[in-house]
Amino acid sequence: MKITLSFIFLNLFIFIGTHPLPTTTADVIYDSVGNKLLKGVPYYIMPLLRGTGGGLTLTRATKDACPLDVTQEPFELSYGVPFTITPIIFDENYVREAYPVSIEANVADPCQGSKILKLSTSDNIVAATATATTTKTITIGGQLNAPESCFQLVEDDMMPGLRSYQIQLCPFKCGSNTSTSTDMTCYNIGLVSNPDGKRFLAPTDAIYPVVFQNSFGSSVASVQSE
Repeated sequence: MKITLSFIFLNLFIFIGTHPLPTTTADVIYDSVGNKLLKGVPYYIMPLLRGTGGGLTLTRATKDACPLDVTQEPFELSYGVPFTITPIIFDENYVREAYPVSIEANVADPCQGSKILKLSTSDNIVAATATATTTKTITIGGQLNAPESCFQLVEDDMMPGLRSYQIQLCPFKCGSNTSTSTDMTCYNIGLVSNPDGKRFLAPTDAIYPVVFQNSFGSSVASVQSE
């Protein structure tokens, strides 16, 4: 059979249309001092705005509660616990904007389970503005490349000249959802408060700009227990 040039271009067009080619043009994420965010390196996740509390940490709602909740340290000078960020689709040393990533706590888990962050339904808290007895929050106990553990980082322009990022949950970018999901929505991840004022990481309508501080050389953090 004689293969024509038009036949080759047609098949190339079909392949590209159904199998998007990998790209490395997405912007790299930077840490708080301007260095590229590295895969597998532990970072503290800190709020951009001063006076709004400390870094993200892990807490137990009750003495034996599992999995642990991801919450915010109440004091500005408390870094919380470090987290590692790992690209899911592409094996790169740098973390890039809007790429699906896994976020994992780099600290011992008393529950002895997975330390990967995931979206969970929590019966332990009630958001101050919520009317239901349960709410969606971020906990550990997730799985790599699972929709409920599929996050991305996008640059936030709240303060021009200062790099900060919004964490988003994007279930359609991971697992079987990459080919079957019709919901292409990413959800902002921010803070919700319970009646006692404790702040939990959870899906919110509001933005929560964060910066990433390299944990090397910083004091060791510990998991809080109530």
